[in-house]
Amino acid sequence: MGIRARLTRRTKAVTEAVKPVTTASAGPTPAQAARRGYEYGIPRGGTTEYNQGGGDLGSDRRELLEQLYQVYTTCTWASACVDAIARTVTAGGLYIDWSQDDQEGDRKEPTRPPEVQRLQQLIDYCNPYEDMQQVVRGMVTDLEVAADAYLEVVWFLGEPIALYSLDAASMRIISDPHGVVTQYVQITEDGQRAVFEPHEIIHISMDTPRSGLHGTSPTEKALLPITTWLYASGLLKETLRKGDPPTLHVDFPESMSEGAIKRWLSQFRVRFLGPKNKGEPVVTVGGGKVTELQPSKIPDLHASKDQARDEILAEYGVPPALVSVIESGNLGGGTGESQRRTFMVNTCGPIANLILEKLNFHLTRKGFGIDGWQLRFRDVDMRDSLTLEQIRDMRIRNGLWTLDRGRAEIGEPPVAGGSDPVLIDRQNLVLWSDIATMSKAIIAKAAAPGLQAGAQIDGIDMKPEPEPAPIPPELAAHAAAMAAGQQPPAPGQPPAPPGKPTEAYDWRTYYEDDEGEDEPHDFAARLRAALAA
Repeated sequence: MGIRARLTRRTKAVTEAVKPVTTASAGPTPAQAARRGYEYGIPRGGTTEYNQGGGDLGSDRRELLEQLYQVYTTCTWASACVDAIARTVTAGGLYIDWSQDDQEGDRKEPTRPPEVQRLQQLIDYCNPYEDMQQVVRGMVTDLEVAADAYLEVVWFLGEPIALYSLDAASMRIISDPHGVVTQYVQITEDGQRAVFEPHEIIHISMDTPRSGLHGTSPTEKALLPITTWLYASGLLKETLRKGDPPTLHVDFPESMSEGAIKRWLSQFRVRFLGPKNKGEPVVTVGGGKVTELQPSKIPDLHASKDQARDEILAEYGVPPALVSVIESGNLGGGTGESQRRTFMVNTCGPIANLILEKLNFHLTRKGFGIDGWQLRFRDVDMRDSLTLEQIRDMRIRNGLWTLDRGRAEIGEPPVAGGSDPVLIDRQNLVLWSDIATMSKAIIAKAAAPGLQAGAQIDGIDMKPEPEPAPIPPELAAHAAAMAAGQQPPAPGQPPAPPGKPTEAYDWRTYYEDDEGEDEPHDFAARLRAALAA
């Protein structure tokens, strides 16, 4: 075989190897998707139950996670931020939504397939001890504290039938050197051990700067200001427990023995320290001298705690108003509405999407094979009711929403004609399909002064109307005689000369015949023709 033939055969083989999979439903096999790179912190040979890698932190990760959970339960602002995030994300509950719903109210949700109904049953009854609300809220708390959340999935006949939350501090991830997970192992403090296959665990991890098997939580990143807050709180507690005593310098006379000095200090602790001794004067005898070195440090301790609190809130991404910190005149803080909006978009939204992506992949797609339906968190609008109604009314009036869309927002069925958008000003209602005609009418009304100039505006003829046709002589003579109180002339006769008005005369009797019936004469016909003209 020649060189050209060998090169051609090799090129063809490489081309076939890298050819993408054309079948939409069949994804790449594990062998095709195998990686060559290595994850950060994984030791040679992969992670084990007792070596989770990660350098100093990975060598004793369990101890680190236990400290973080203690910080969560001890620091007021850490627990307030984590609880605010968890409650806000799960406030509306988890539900199954039809992907084709456009929220307009004109598309009726189809009948749920059997697999969707089974998924709904799993959400309604996930396990005998917890409901789905508690499970998801615990996942959010674990993500904010430990950066990892684990959910046990119980399978039966190829479908999930139960979900259980797992303690993040006791979980171990077993992987190869490339970070491919092969097992999950749980080891409790009492030595109890449970082994899970990868499909039996839903593992959700927070973002981390250098990748890896584990994430980095906001609690871990805020550990320094949390520690500062804890020390300041402990110092303030001890200061108040002792009754906020002053910092003194005591100068004893040289003749005072060491035993007497110790006895005086012991008496000072009993007589002057503590809340009940607050305000007692320090009395010395024998030439002793007491001097106060510095005033109380309680205001400084409170300021240090406030500074540490602001750093903690910034790390968690929780605005002050969401954890009941109301500061008047706080420049740059914004209103409560703007703070809530920032909190929903920048903090709660990413956490909710992280959880939903995992649940939809493991439960909706892999667990039940559902397409066209997905799990979502129901939005809870925390704005004022009057504000919501004003926004709905504004959107319907300017045509941004249809009436059916507005009715769907409040749970009302659509009505006839409600799918046509309209424009409503102060007193008029115009269909958007008639907006072009309405526009021309408004232009014509605004350009009315151009009638005298005979202008031409946007295809609308603004020339003045022609003069009306002249009045026939007979009609003019008849009108003049009636105005002067005289007898109208007979048809074909000249008008009577002006003079003294005649007696009252009903001209309609002139046209009556002998039988008393009205007979249309030539003059009456001409009169009607003239009036019609």
